[in-house]
Amino acid sequence: MISKDSLISTCQFLSEILGKTSEVLLHNATNGEIEWVNDDSISHRKIGDINTTSILQLLNSKCENSNTNRIIGVLNTSETNTLIRTSNLMIRDDEGKLKYVICVNQDITGFAQIQPFLTNLFSEKDKKSVDFSEANDNSDSADIEEIMTNIILEEVKHADVFSLESKAAKMAVLSRLTNRGVFKVKQAVPKVCDLLNIAQPTLYKYLKILEKEEE
Repeated sequence: MISKDSLISTCQFLSEILGKTSEVLLHNATNGEIEWVNDDSISHRKIGDINTTSILQLLNSKCENSNTNRIIGVLNTSETNTLIRTSNLMIRDDEGKLKYVICVNQDITGFAQIQPFLTNLFSEKDKKSVDFSEANDNSDSADIEEIMTNIILEEVKHADVFSLESKAAKMAVLSRLTNRGVFKVKQAVPKVCDLLNIAQPTLYKYLKILEKEEE
């Protein structure tokens, strides 16, 4: 496997190429620590910050299911309405275990004004644009779980750029997941709890609050 120093050097190289409108991070998939991030990063995170490893492992599982080691060009909107294009590279050891993840986040808000000329840049490779409502009683269980996983990834992926530590941010994600019917699948509860780092009783408490707000 490539050494950590070599990976950091690669991240520095990418950062210099992409410039100040992008951030490059090296995540330690074992303990969640950020091993390297460029100065003045988009998410304002620093070396040594700890993030949940669950999202990294979920991304890795998605890659393994697709027989690849990368996810390229996923589009997300940040809390400040900037358009972020995210790509991830999985670094595994000789036994195939995930060790590091290189994440590149590009602020492409300015390019949105000339999007017709940059269609290729904005394309989301291998992403299924599918809503959970498409699942039905006749759907294969594996297909339903794949749909559910895709939706959860879509809604929490921006947590790889922006913090999900606050209650308000977590409830915003839960609201979007509820609207898309994710919690109709019982397997979604432990997965979402793991990703948001909350206990199941807390999740149900938040969902009840959201339900009352909609009344």
